[in-house]
Amino acid sequence: MKRSHHIPNHALIWILLSVTLAILPQVNNLPYDLLLLAGACVLWRLLIHMEVLKFPRKPAKLIAFLIIAISLAYQIQRFGPGLESAASLLTMGFAFKLIEMRYRRDVYIVLSLCFMLVMVALLYSQSAIMTIYLLVCIWAVLTAMVSVNRSARQASPRLAYPLAGKILLQAFPLTIVLFVVFPRIAPLWAVPIPSEGATTGVTDEMSPGDLSQLGRSSDLAFRVKFENTPPPLHSDLYWRGLVLEDFDGETWRRSRSRSAYGAAAQRVDFQFQWEDRVQISGQPLSYNVILEPTHQPWIYALHLAEPVNSNLLRSRNFEIFNSSLVSSRLSYDMRSYPGNRTDVVLLDSVRRRALQLPDDGNSRARELAEELRSSTINDRDFVYAVLAFFQENPFYYTLNPSLLGEDRIDDFLFGTQEGFCEHYASAFAYLMRAAGIPARVVVGYQGAEYNRYEDFLQIFQYNAHAWNEVWLEGEGWVRVDPTAAVAPERVETGVEAALANDPAFREQSLLMSVGLGGIDWINTLRMRLEAFEYEWNRLVVNYDVGAQFDFFQDNLGSSENGTRQKLFLGMSLLLLTVLFVWALSRKRVTVKGGILDSAYLALSEELSHYQLARRMGEGPVDFQDRVVAQLPEISDLMNQFTEIYISAIYGAVQLSEAEEKQGLTQLRQLLKEIKQCLRHIQPVKSAQFTLFKMP
Repeated sequence: MKRSHHIPNHALIWILLSVTLAILPQVNNLPYDLLLLAGACVLWRLLIHMEVLKFPRKPAKLIAFLIIAISLAYQIQRFGPGLESAASLLTMGFAFKLIEMRYRRDVYIVLSLCFMLVMVALLYSQSAIMTIYLLVCIWAVLTAMVSVNRSARQASPRLAYPLAGKILLQAFPLTIVLFVVFPRIAPLWAVPIPSEGATTGVTDEMSPGDLSQLGRSSDLAFRVKFENTPPPLHSDLYWRGLVLEDFDGETWRRSRSRSAYGAAAQRVDFQFQWEDRVQISGQPLSYNVILEPTHQPWIYALHLAEPVNSNLLRSRNFEIFNSSLVSSRLSYDMRSYPGNRTDVVLLDSVRRRALQLPDDGNSRARELAEELRSSTINDRDFVYAVLAFFQENPFYYTLNPSLLGEDRIDDFLFGTQEGFCEHYASAFAYLMRAAGIPARVVVGYQGAEYNRYEDFLQIFQYNAHAWNEVWLEGEGWVRVDPTAAVAPERVETGVEAALANDPAFREQSLLMSVGLGGIDWINTLRMRLEAFEYEWNRLVVNYDVGAQFDFFQDNLGSSENGTRQKLFLGMSLLLLTVLFVWALSRKRVTVKGGILDSAYLALSEELSHYQLARRMGEGPVDFQDRVVAQLPEISDLMNQFTEIYISAIYGAVQLSEAEEKQGLTQLRQLLKEIKQCLRHIQPVKSAQFTLFKMP
């Protein structure tokens, strides 16, 4: 038996399309060798159907298994036993199952795995665009299922995909009701991805060149929406992340114990109270932040930030941490006090950390610090003197600075004099400490892009920035940004203006204002899509237990016995029941040719009175021959009836609706004549056989 008898041609097309669509979201998450193997499997199965290749035998299957095992071993060694390795195993098993797909039961397994890969794609992204894509993928899988379970004629694309679309649309009302009222649990995609390569954004270490790598990326970092107030000026948008205090001559690091950040809630470092260390004035800024997954625990806010959410922790350096790794989009509310003073009285232990320097190296920088210190009266004047040094010398702001030698601070200040923000922040903090002024490096993001369509800010990875905090007598910790002394447009306008002529920045930011985003209609389209994405994340992705509770409180109110909530749930259940009963009571949808089948079934029913009903699996011609052998009186009418039916149902040309109605009229007329002939035949029934005799 040919393979096409098991899997119809049109069905195979939809199966291969479904497989391809299900694998595509894994392109960024799987090694290229595994993706090439998956593509080869799809091509192999297509060539099998075209009878160019044969199904794999045992040796080929063994080789395929060894290839998968070697690839997965490398994958586990590279990423560890995590989500990437599990996704790789599922994808490759799925792809190799495709090339041994012979029968319908194999098809059902492959299509079921397509649904599983759709779920895997949600582990990596829950964006609106990805959701729409996955709905298209589900529609293709449903179309493949419809095609597999229909005849070759009925499985044509014109008949299969509309029915699959109807099935998908019919599921939406139930999906929406369950989404709104069903108790919220932690989503499947909240499972953390432990892979080290999955971390994004700024880290708790900073060496020259680290932030410049982020400056090449146009990936989204987070979105911010202010409540009942316009956003601050661009120059005031310093999204504080981490404070780096330890310096070994090359790298700045955050002071922390050996404990993992995942155990932040149990560590003393996160049990500090700020009330006796801060002085605030003025009204706070209230805003909501939707942070993209970073797989790191720290989050970002304007200084001085006060967390509203109970799962956020405060560190001794006024940083904000989540209670666990941010492995999925995180929405949190913050209050920030722009008018603040912190640590006006500095502890000796904090002072020692903020003055620590390596014992040797960078002698020219130390001499510069002593020279400037001797010419200034106080600490603030020294700060101004260092900033003036940056302004008066030919320093250059760039993503592609020259490499630095062993004494990196000296090479930067007196040699290359070019660098990104981390170069300036590192050198500035070094000069401050060399002069006896407590200083530290702060990493985070600076600036934002305003989206006028939904009134929110977007902060991208290229907004990553490093600046300094210096401690001044009577003022506490004061923010100083030495980059602004060299490239003031970086702070006042944005990194796009400061690096507009930098080739490295233009290459990675094609859709930003320095690239195609400079074209009005493209920029407008981009901003509208991002506004839609923001609303999707705010209303759908972030619809958690708290949001569900607020929804019921705002829309149904509260009562002691929950009468309104019970009424709402009861009405929802009643609505679902009505929709279900309506769907069951609807007239069955028939495909084209179904009306001709009704006439053929009527003929079979009429002949059943003569023990000549059509048998299971009996073809029209065999049925005709058997009837004519028993009832030769209706042979001409039966031949005409069968000829018209076969031509209409099994013909190569698709009949129009008018032609089908015309064929139905002819069959009904022939059926009427057959009934008239049968009236003159009196059947005589027996337990073993039936005799016919004329009256």
